[in-house]
Amino acid sequence: MEYTSRAVGNAALTTGIIGTSLGALSGAGGLAGLFGLGPRPAPADPGDKPVTRYEMGLFQQINEKNDEIVLLKANQYSDNKDAGLQAQISQQAVWNATAGATIGCLTQQIQQLQSMTKLMIPNSSVAPGWGAVVVEPVIAPAATTQGTGTTTTGG
Repeated sequence: MEYTSRAVGNAALTTGIIGTSLGALSGAGGLAGLFGLGPRPAPADPGDKPVTRYEMGLFQQINEKNDEIVLLKANQYSDNKDAGLQAQISQQAVWNATAGATIGCLTQQIQQLQSMTKLMIPNSSVAPGWGAVVVEPVIAPAATTQGTGTTTTGG
């Protein structure tokens, strides 16, 4: 830990006190005004005069009108934004409906194609005049068994 020496601490304390005192004496709110050392007020504008109650009422009306104009502009801006958003939502709804209908048509076509693979077409329609065609399942040869040393075949 380091501590300041007594001389350095006293110097810092003294400097702080002097700075605080000078700050209190200077400035508009300081003690310098008591001694006539503070800032001088600006000379009065010859156009400065008290405002009447009527003039103050006019100023308040003007401010109310300005507030109303600002509010109307803000509402108009938000209404325009809402209209643009509604247009985007409508456009998205149309696109969604179109995409849904397209997907529905494609699904139906896929189902039709799948059902065609299960459709039986008579031989007379495919190859007229060739006679009857018989489709028989292919029988695989019998499996051989191992382990007993004998082989058996089906027959």
